[in-house]
Amino acid sequence: MRYLLYGCSILLAGSALAAQERPSDTLLTVNRYLDYETAGQPVPSPDGSQVIWSRSSVDRMKDRFQSSLWLMNADGTRQRFLVQGSSAVWSPDGTRIAYLAEGEPGGNQIWVRYMDAEGATTQITRELKAPGNIRWSPDGKWIGFSIFVPTPASWKIDLPSAPAGSEWTKTPRIIESLHYRADRQGWLEDGNLHLFTVPATGGTPRAITKGPWNVGARGIGLPGGVSWDWLPDGKAVVVEGNDDPKADMQRLRSDIFRVDLATGEKRRLTDGAGFWSSPQVSPDGRLIAFLGRSNPEDTYRTSVLHTMALDGSGLSALTSSLDRD
Repeated sequence: MRYLLYGCSILLAGSALAAQERPSDTLLTVNRYLDYETAGQPVPSPDGSQVIWSRSSVDRMKDRFQSSLWLMNADGTRQRFLVQGSSAVWSPDGTRIAYLAEGEPGGNQIWVRYMDAEGATTQITRELKAPGNIRWSPDGKWIGFSIFVPTPASWKIDLPSAPAGSEWTKTPRIIESLHYRADRQGWLEDGNLHLFTVPATGGTPRAITKGPWNVGARGIGLPGGVSWDWLPDGKAVVVEGNDDPKADMQRLRSDIFRVDLATGEKRRLTDGAGFWSSPQVSPDGRLIAFLGRSNPEDTYRTSVLHTMALDGSGLSALTSSLDRD
């Protein structure tokens, strides 16, 4: 009951005790925690006429949050259920959405739903690891996403095969990284987070990035989300990440990279030590906007909005930074 216990710890903080609680129709007490619902992730359609948003609630039977996607007009009228899932993204022409939902062989997978009256849905990926951070290509033919790529275990000693039905001791876990556990995740599997593309009609995913480094700006080395974007011609992407061999030992370090889809060539666009993240390409394809700050070893420094050309030149700060020692 990890989610229920997490909610209880918030509600009973300080000197409050469970024995002191009284039933209430107006207060969020422990008894009402399982009724807790939230709304978020609003995504307007390309023509601005409709908005998809997610509605989360507690699954009492499985002790976890579940999410559904809802659709409404831009003025808030005609709210209606659309499909079970989350993280919806409209296709460039507004005829489809890509989203994440339970699928085969298990866990979240990428699905596509047509937004016409028929509303046909198709499961696009069938991966062993859950994809995330989905983005449509500018022409609507491809869907890019991030996914964890495991690294084969480095245990090299050959052992006899275990007899059928036996209960042998598990193979030893070899830890060679500083960050090997995370809150609410437990032991972290060896491997890297990378970008892939898959045809919007389904098919075999193809790697955009690869190798012993991670996409995604990691403040303290633990895994998280990934900010990235397509270039308007669909031939390259820009993505945040850290390819330094000592990245696991670094704090608040990341760069912005440009990756060519045809060749896989990766080019660092940012220069100098800093925590650079959240790249977004302008509609005309001339500039990249991103957040960041230099001197990441400072105790605190607010992020600054920057722009630069597609080749990394012409760096310009659009906001100022407030430093605190």
